[in-house]
Amino acid sequence: HKSVTILANIIMHAHMQTLNCFHHASHRLPVVYRYPASKLEILRDKAQMATSLSKSNRDLPNTTSQRSKGTAGSVAVENPLHERRRPSQGQLTQAVVFPSPVPIVDIGVNLVDYSFRSDLRDVLQRAYDANVRALVVTGTCVHTSTAAAQLCDAQRDSYPLFFTAGVHPHNAKKCNDTTLGELRRLAAHPRCVAIGECGLDFNRNFSPPDVQEKWFEAQVLLAKELRRPLFMHCRDAGKQFANILSRHMPLPAAAVVHCFTGSRQELDSFLQLGLYIGITGWICDDRPERGGPELASLLCSIPRDRLMIETDAPYLAPRSIKPSRARPGRNEPALLPHVLMAAAAAIGITPEELGKSTTATACRVFGLPGDTLGLQHHHEDGVE
Repeated sequence: HKSVTILANIIMHAHMQTLNCFHHASHRLPVVYRYPASKLEILRDKAQMATSLSKSNRDLPNTTSQRSKGTAGSVAVENPLHERRRPSQGQLTQAVVFPSPVPIVDIGVNLVDYSFRSDLRDVLQRAYDANVRALVVTGTCVHTSTAAAQLCDAQRDSYPLFFTAGVHPHNAKKCNDTTLGELRRLAAHPRCVAIGECGLDFNRNFSPPDVQEKWFEAQVLLAKELRRPLFMHCRDAGKQFANILSRHMPLPAAAVVHCFTGSRQELDSFLQLGLYIGITGWICDDRPERGGPELASLLCSIPRDRLMIETDAPYLAPRSIKPSRARPGRNEPALLPHVLMAAAAAIGITPEELGKSTTATACRVFGLPGDTLGLQHHHEDGVE
């Protein structure tokens, strides 16, 4: 009798307090599970506690910890639900950010990614505080390239943002007769510094290989026509990638292989073509199967004036941040100093030396104005 009474109370509470779906369900015969009276008492107590916590939480401000008011003479206790709340991505990043010893440039960041929409202002502030003084926003299709141009316009007076305009090999299958015209229009924007991200990716083949090759070559020709730098992607396609580029050498402007993760043979091939190399947080990954240690061993082979650094955020958060629970799931430009430190250690030079050379190279390759980076008094570092 006691069990039936408790069950009736629970059904009535659900009927009165929840959505219409419960209302319609209540007109059908319920499936009844027989529990011992003691267990039903526990379930009822938990339901009442959850209801009271839900009501009280609606009145609490959005903080990580709140004390309940309690009655006079009672001891205030902390709300365990708020105590266990995981820090936000911004809070995790802020906890592991440190400034670069010299101004540096992130040559590749996907800043129009959806993950940055809610806190973009804070992301840019953290980057500035980390001495990351310019960002090149990556365009991966006409849509994201246009969004990057709009972002640069919106931040014109607050942060030195630049962008690339191009179609990533994953998106090559979406190209049509209007694509090159749209890219040509975007390239005329004063903040557009390169054509790309373009190239080949035979690792996953989200677009057929022949389609990738067609539109990569089309963008190489566009960059050559406009005399603009190339910002390129190559994964598991080194031979075909080099063949396409070699057919159009010499190029009138620099060409950068962004996020290089290839082999020594590919690196030698790219350097012989006169390409520049971008290094990301991949170098911070010490797992042998991921190739981070092998990549670190190749850095000494890259001429100092051909090397640049980037985050490729929100991807590739540096795995040198330990323990793993302290590592943000979303990468940010503010974490570029972690890449700088790892790359400098692999080469065997100081972060200051590498920071100066990578910044000078980025300014030269992309035509970034040194005065916007606070570098107008550093001509001795090679920055014009």
